Amino acid sequence: KSKRTNNNYSLPYLHGTKTAHPITSLALSPDNTKLVIGTSVGLITVRQRAKYVPQGKKLLKRPEDAPRAGTYSYFMRGQDVKADADDHVVLMIKRRKLQSFDVALKEFRYGDALDEALRIRDVRGIMAVLEELGRRKGLIQALSNRDEETLEPLLAFTASTIQVPRHTPVLVGVANLLCEIYSDVFGQSERIDEYFRKLHLHVRNEVSNQKILLRLVGQIDAVMYQAEVTTTAVGAIGGEDE
Repeated sequence: KSKRTNNNYSLPYLHGTKTAHPITSLALSPDNTKLVIGTSVGLITVRQRAKYVPQGKKLLKRPEDAPRAGTYSYFMRGQDVKADADDHVVLMIKRRKLQSFDVALKEFRYGDALDEALRIRDVRGIMAVLEELGRRKGLIQALSNRDEETLEPLLAFTASTIQVPRHTPVLVGVANLLCEIYSDVFGQSERIDEYFRKLHLHVRNEVSNQKILLRLVGQIDAVMYQAEVTTTAVGAIGGEDE
């Protein structure tokens, strides 16, 4: 489990190494820089000299104009070197900068996150914030404790976007919460009352349109059923005549 290296002539001790298992094979590289040891359990150990200077050669000295380590020029070295045709270029992927409302959401400032989204006026961003607040159960916290200046943009967005079909399911819940939270302030601000009236008007028109569509669907179903009955009766009469 050990190896000793001695001088061929005077046999002084020059080098030694120990292994955890019995040695079965031993090899040395032609340039005398690597020692490979094989053990009985199949493990191979490779040892290499820390520094090796061939005979007749000297270590290269650092050029006088070479930048010193730790300086700015040393840090910026190689910036002007262009890649060759056969070099592999690694592209640096920049991290996407978070929006201001994303930062507020990460800090659990739900009211500020909704205000930032409304300030940017991006419909997709506002809807994403509202959906995320719903998942975090922080929608009531974000909608509460608002004055006239912070409540007005929220009501304006809700009243103008609630009739969009893909946003209706989320905004209906937001409208219900707004009515419950701020029902006590009706009549105190003309601007806020105007947005609540617009919201009521949009909801009433949408309900009326849905009723008309349901009646139309019922009429279409009745016509289709009558046509199916007539076709079945005509087929039965034709079969009797044959």
